[in-house]
Amino acid sequence: MSFLKKLFFLLLAANAVIIGYDQYNGGHATQHIIQNLNQDNFYYVLNQLKSPEKITPYVNNVLTHLKDISSPEKITSHINNAFAQLKDVNSFEDVIQLVRGTAPSKAALTYDGNVLVLTDDNFKLAIDGSRPALVEFYAPWCGHCKNLAPVYAQLGDAFAHQKDKVIIAKLDADQYRNTGALYGVKGFPTLKWFPQGVNSPEGVEDYRGGRDLNSLASFVREKSGIIPRIKAKKSDVVELNSKNFHEVALNPKQNVLVEFYASWCGHCKNLAPIWEKIGTAYSNVENCVVAKIDADKERDIGTEFDISGFPTIKLFPAGESEPIPYEGARTEAAFIEFLNKHCKAHRAVGGGLQPTAGRIRDLDEKAIEFIKNPAAREKIHKEIADKVKGHASR
Repeated sequence: MSFLKKLFFLLLAANAVIIGYDQYNGGHATQHIIQNLNQDNFYYVLNQLKSPEKITPYVNNVLTHLKDISSPEKITSHINNAFAQLKDVNSFEDVIQLVRGTAPSKAALTYDGNVLVLTDDNFKLAIDGSRPALVEFYAPWCGHCKNLAPVYAQLGDAFAHQKDKVIIAKLDADQYRNTGALYGVKGFPTLKWFPQGVNSPEGVEDYRGGRDLNSLASFVREKSGIIPRIKAKKSDVVELNSKNFHEVALNPKQNVLVEFYASWCGHCKNLAPIWEKIGTAYSNVENCVVAKIDADKERDIGTEFDISGFPTIKLFPAGESEPIPYEGARTEAAFIEFLNKHCKAHRAVGGGLQPTAGRIRDLDEKAIEFIKNPAAREKIHKEIADKVKGHASR
């Protein structure tokens, strides 16, 4: 047995004897100790240390834990449990892990990918001021939160190499309303920055930038000084400029949906992840193109097509000279419905296909007629065969 283990056994045994004797005599001394736990005494000692802020969170946990022990019997139980755990203690690091392990299991820290998942129970343990943190307060039913989710996951990946220096976290503030209310969350998603040294509502900053990966990563980099590692991703959205705009947008064989945007525009930044999804959804549709152009930079194009605000979205239909302004909702479902109509496509939200994809309406009608009219089946069969040959020859 190591010296450290022997020392722990000796101290715990001595405390067990003292507490046991006091319990035999009514437990008055132990009760007095519990009732007079004084945080000021702890913090007086902490202030004499070189880095009290690193130890303070653990003292808070210990104090909270001790306050829950209301009788000598419970203290004895905890000492017995400590004896059982001592078999794994061989170094000072093991002691630290043992102390950390006294936190309730419900306060354990878990990750969704590289994003820390917060709850009412573990919020103070995780956001303790030792590291800066960006926290998303979201609700599972919130459409904007769903749009942000893949971007926020990428943000977690971008800073995963420096988890010990900056935290990317999220809290379901619809489920954990106490914490959401504490930090003044009134809508979803709400993003807040917790600077290093801040572990309470005072000093927390609201994030008001764009919800695209570059905007979020730039914000965290500016605040923390940590350089993100963003993996390059091929975009299915065609980037237009003054040199290629007319060639692409006015192609007589393609329907081209164009977003006229500005790099500084907040609404454009919020639209960016949805626009990427639309681009991917129609990347294999031959007569359909999703594109964008920085009309603030390429002002000649903006002037030519009467662009007066951002984002402005217009469809350039195949074979037509005048674009059609898009005036629907800026949601994935609305864009897909619009493009399916003009491109005669069958795309579904999420990038899949609708049940009608690959089916021919005329043949569907003939199939129904074939079932309902047995007497005419031979004639209908011939008509179907002729239609199939006609489609195959196109």
